[in-house]
Amino acid sequence: MVFFKKIVDLYIDSSLHVALAAYALIRLTFLGLNSSYDYDVAYFGFFGTIAAYNVIKYFSVYRLKKHQISKKFQFIFLLSLSAFAAALYYYFQFEIEAQVVAISSLFITVLYGFSFFGWLNSGRNWIGFKVFLVALSWTLVTFLLPVVALEMTITEIVVLQAMQRFVLIYAFMCIFEIIDLQFDTVALQTLPQRLGVAKTKKLGYFLLLVFIGIDVVIQNEILLINLFFILVIAGFLYFSNEKRSKYYTSFWVESIPIFWWLAQKLLTYF
Repeated sequence: MVFFKKIVDLYIDSSLHVALAAYALIRLTFLGLNSSYDYDVAYFGFFGTIAAYNVIKYFSVYRLKKHQISKKFQFIFLLSLSAFAAALYYYFQFEIEAQVVAISSLFITVLYGFSFFGWLNSGRNWIGFKVFLVALSWTLVTFLLPVVALEMTITEIVVLQAMQRFVLIYAFMCIFEIIDLQFDTVALQTLPQRLGVAKTKKLGYFLLLVFIGIDVVIQNEILLINLFFILVIAGFLYFSNEKRSKYYTSFWVESIPIFWWLAQKLLTYF
């Protein structure tokens, strides 16, 4: 049991799980747009997420304790380096427009994760701005990048679906923000710190309603599947509190896009 827990922790801590969630969201985009599947975009999203998340999480560890790095972090370092190389390879398979979208997402990620020249704090420390940056970055990679890579026409429906992805990620982040109350300093001024847990949950519920409302407007054929998973997210939001373990969000909540994609993929066979 202890060995199994170590494997799960390594899987989560190395950002493989969150990268699989990003990959699933990209696959959901292709399914939602009724378009062909682009391997370059999906793999760029997967490997790029591993590299970006691990740099944000562990850069200071390697910089300050480079002579005391455990085997676990050595593995994560090698994984991140390999993922970066893979992401770079897939990046150069894109046309210039898709490269611009990818670079824009990278810029937002850097803005979120790092301070510059000692005077500009990272986006995580900008009051109330953390969630917006994360939602924007994920929307660019998991929705806009597939659209641009496939050279699709930006119709009203595509714009509405982009809004859907943004509010979905924002609702997910409401759960993460509540769980992270146990770790965040007051200076961060996160959503639950500013609004309170109850109002943060209400905001999340509202965003999920917006998601379903857009589905109704565009007359989405998979409305019932989407409604089911929106209710699942609402359930996780309802039961979220600062006493939950890291597995609540870092494993279970991040598993939702994966099961969502598998459910829609299964539907295509019927």
